Amino acid sequence: MKKLLLYILLLSTGTVLALEDISLNVVIPEKVSVGENFTIDVYVKLKRNISGFECSIDTPIYGSEYIRFIDVRENLELKERAGNFYMLNLENDSVFISFALLDKPLGSDFHLFTVKGEALKEGNLTVRVTVVASDEEGNAIRLPPLTYKLEIVGGNQDKKEKEENIFSWIIEIISSLLRRIFGG
Repeated sequence: MKKLLLYILLLSTGTVLALEDISLNVVIPEKVSVGENFTIDVYVKLKRNISGFECSIDTPIYGSEYIRFIDVRENLELKERAGNFYMLNLENDSVFISFALLDKPLGSDFHLFTVKGEALKEGNLTVRVTVVASDEEGNAIRLPPLTYKLEIVGGNQDKKEKEENIFSWIIEIISSLLRRIFGG
């Protein structure tokens, strides 16, 4: 039993060190309007060398009802360095990127990618980011998944306000015209 506890302690210590050595900075809006385009930027901060990296951004199964990912701007320098060992997969409700560097490991902070999305439907959505890096020997370094809440507010409110403003403007023009005609 003591050996098992010691083993668990060593694993958790290694995980903590890995978390201090590799971290993500995900820039995602908290709120967008229906019909609005938005971006999600993923930056990686390193305090150690890595030879590979996998990152996915996805939503729950029903996520494609609320948002659609429409474009990804990749880190072209990483893509070129990884060559055939670079993969990007863009779906309506998920993005997956993976690369392996066989020549020289990566040891400095970098921008991984920017995802452009479109808000389709009003509601609340969870966006999950999962990451697995690999050290110079190819050992997996798993980071805990990150979750972000995205609130999509209805574009109907803005549309209603615009309609009310147009209606008020028309009434004002008619009133002004009637005052001129009837002298008031």
